[in-house]
Amino acid sequence: MPSNNEVLRSRVRLLGSFLGDAIARQSGEDTLQTIETLRKGFIQERRDPNPANKQKLIDLIASLDNKTLKNVIRGFSIYFFLANLTEENFLREERRTLKQQSQNFWEGSFRHTLLECQQRHIAADQIKELIDQLKFIPVFTAHPTEARRRTTMNILQTLYAHSTALNDLPEGSLAYQEAKQKTAETIDLLWSSDEVRTRKPLVYDEINNGLHYFNASLFTAIPQVYRNIKNAIVDVYPELSDYALPAFLSFGSWIGGDRDGNPFVTHETTEMAVLLHANTVLRHYQVMVRKLRRELIHSDTIASISPKIYQRIKHYSELDERIFYYNPDDYNNEPYRRLLSIILAKIAATNEHIQSQGNKPEAAADAYSNPQALLDDLRLIRESLSTHDKAHAEGLLLDMIRLVKTCGFHLAALDIRQDSGYHGEVIADIFDNASNLPDYRQLSETERQQWLTRLLEKPGTPLIYVDNLSKQTQEQLALINSIAKLRKLVGEDTFGSYIISMTNNASQLLEVLLLMRFSGLSGINDSGELYAALPVAPLFETIEDLKNIDHILPAVLDNPLYRKLLEQSGNTQEIMLGYSDSSKDGGIITSAWQLYSAQQTITEIAKKYGINTRLFHGRGGSVSRGGGSTHQAIAAQPAGTLNGQIKFTEQGEVLYAKYANPDTAVFELTMGITGALKATSSRFVEQPKQLNSYEALFARLAEAGEQQYRALTDNTEGFYEFYSQATPVQEISLLNIGSRPAHRKKGLPSKSTIRAIPWVFGWSLARFTLPAWYGVGSALNSFKQDEALMQEMNDNWPFFNAFISNIEMAFTKSEMSIAQAYSQLCEDETLRARIMQAVIDEHDLTQQGLNSLLNQDTLLSNQQELASSLEWRNAYLDPINYIQIELLKRLRQNNEQTPDTSSGHTQNDDISVEDPLIRSINALAAGLRNTG
Repeated sequence: MPSNNEVLRSRVRLLGSFLGDAIARQSGEDTLQTIETLRKGFIQERRDPNPANKQKLIDLIASLDNKTLKNVIRGFSIYFFLANLTEENFLREERRTLKQQSQNFWEGSFRHTLLECQQRHIAADQIKELIDQLKFIPVFTAHPTEARRRTTMNILQTLYAHSTALNDLPEGSLAYQEAKQKTAETIDLLWSSDEVRTRKPLVYDEINNGLHYFNASLFTAIPQVYRNIKNAIVDVYPELSDYALPAFLSFGSWIGGDRDGNPFVTHETTEMAVLLHANTVLRHYQVMVRKLRRELIHSDTIASISPKIYQRIKHYSELDERIFYYNPDDYNNEPYRRLLSIILAKIAATNEHIQSQGNKPEAAADAYSNPQALLDDLRLIRESLSTHDKAHAEGLLLDMIRLVKTCGFHLAALDIRQDSGYHGEVIADIFDNASNLPDYRQLSETERQQWLTRLLEKPGTPLIYVDNLSKQTQEQLALINSIAKLRKLVGEDTFGSYIISMTNNASQLLEVLLLMRFSGLSGINDSGELYAALPVAPLFETIEDLKNIDHILPAVLDNPLYRKLLEQSGNTQEIMLGYSDSSKDGGIITSAWQLYSAQQTITEIAKKYGINTRLFHGRGGSVSRGGGSTHQAIAAQPAGTLNGQIKFTEQGEVLYAKYANPDTAVFELTMGITGALKATSSRFVEQPKQLNSYEALFARLAEAGEQQYRALTDNTEGFYEFYSQATPVQEISLLNIGSRPAHRKKGLPSKSTIRAIPWVFGWSLARFTLPAWYGVGSALNSFKQDEALMQEMNDNWPFFNAFISNIEMAFTKSEMSIAQAYSQLCEDETLRARIMQAVIDEHDLTQQGLNSLLNQDTLLSNQQELASSLEWRNAYLDPINYIQIELLKRLRQNNEQTPDTSSGHTQNDDISVEDPLIRSINALAAGLRNTG
């Protein structure tokens, strides 16, 4: 019987053969032969290294023109698309098989988790309490390294469906042959379409990319998640059969609201994002209502239908007459269909009202005033239906009710984010233009708090002439006004939090509250109490800021005015923790420790002040930015820090991997939710007896790791010159990848000017993956004498186990031979030798340290499936890396030439080098996964 890996590889080979046929037919046998020569050559090089043969492959690459390299890269890139798709489908099939063979399902499933709860003597009322307090909030963000087009995503989604059919059908059947033909045709179409953008994306494109996942999977997955957890609850805790699930799942977005460092996100962009959100969800509701109208065909001549249905139709009599003017008797004996027709018209009117921004009175008259009004109509139908057709009452209708409870009219709450320094400049400008206010820039932190508090305690705002304000200030006030307008138009849940990047003082929260005053988003109510419509959330990003939380947070909470405000807002303070910048700042190990410690500090402060907290985890896709298994990461949070609520970012590149298809989306959401349940329950979060000594040792490891990391990144002369030359980081910002600039300032990148995502992305593409492991080897080596205790930590402490597991996975993706080849792009030989020696030494220490700690001879010995997946990927990644090195040489050579002698083309070439270069980035991202 073939192994699981052999079955998977045979399926990949089948799709690969279809791809080969498409390439040969459309681009010629020569192109296919070139791809095959490189593919087989680098596979052989992995099996039996031979420097002479390897140089022949590199020389072959150098001899190819840009157009040929474009096609070669496309071949490998699309191959990875197909491989990833097949792997996702295969994992889905494995879960389905496990479900059929076992009553417990897989670890992390709802049933498996609830059975664990039962085994830990968690009673039904305690389960209900856990779920009642649960808030699970994934927040979608744009990703400046995601180059894939929606067109490509749609084709891949079709291909996923065909691939599923191939897996499910008997090989000799006619249906199998038809599915095989459709698969081949779709791959042929994929090759003939362009998988990357030919222009730089607009924020509009990024908003639509985020919305794609709701239509593609989430509108199906969200109700299924609720259905699955309810089924599991009824199976394991039958006494909770009548338990009405709360809407514990909701979504957020930063796309169109995150203006930190992105000049293309304006108040108009934010308005556009909200309108697109509303249009997407309201159009989907219309689709669902049409389906319900086809389903709920019950006749009152046969079924006993509640009088309340007729009363509701009569309540809408004026609209009812307009809808059925052509045939007043239509659906007369089918009252559900009659009422659903009215609901359909009201949803359409609601969308028209929102899209016109309230400028169509006739639409406003018919529109639902809020999502609750729509829910009331749907629940009325369900209440009646439950008396005579329980199956349909528990079917699509219940799914729609749950979807409306989750998404409202806003779909996903849009967070607003801006840098604290930006707000400071705006407030200073307002103070400058108010005759009775001092020079804000000259005030101390204490004085700033005093002045801001004084202004917030009074009704109204400082008297200023808007025309005298800077454009920056006018834009900020326009944003605040847009938020207020859209909340009234779409609903109070339209916006999530106002997040302040780089928070390091209490006054920065008060500044935003004062700005909100200009549109009535904050103020003093009739009872004389301060209110704020949007919660203000500080974002702690750097190592220093994380360390200073115990000073910054109490300074805010000691302000009586702010405490009163918090009490008026549910007594809950949201706090965001930045994984990306803290890792870039001090290295992966100290970032992990400071984030862990910060959560404990926040929890202690919250208890002292009697408030609740919601932690917002700014996780990225890569391990160095907090990536890895969501279930494992959430379940490994410090004890007592979760309190049932967790909010976390889902980066653009991760969105496709998690939410491209409904089955995978259900799985990913389930794993995150069960992780949150486990982390919330004190029965699951059992503290290791030696936790104090574990934490003390990890703190020392973090200090040693940070010293080594800063020695390289802060104290090595020429390091950023090496980084800019030995990786594609400079070229990333020139390509059609994201709307947000990769650098805060032009010129040679530095730790302060380069953003966290391209920082990680550049190192990942060049196969260093340095941010994910640098400093760990030195840390482990420095405390070699404590290895037995570290092994105990790995066995007994989920936090440490998750950390080491993620480091091992990310470290395995590093490839020093490839990194060495990229390093040759650095022109300064002395600089290159010095930095590469430091990197190789630390790489050796990390490999030795991990293998010794895990008591293994080779990396990933205990994760064979992952090891196998990474191993075969490497042989296909190698040619892309060497092609990218060649393209970087060509691009930089062209840039060094004068405008008169350089056209951006190589000799006898008809396309620019940028074209295959962006494709190489896309291909490596697809092959490596979680690159930024």
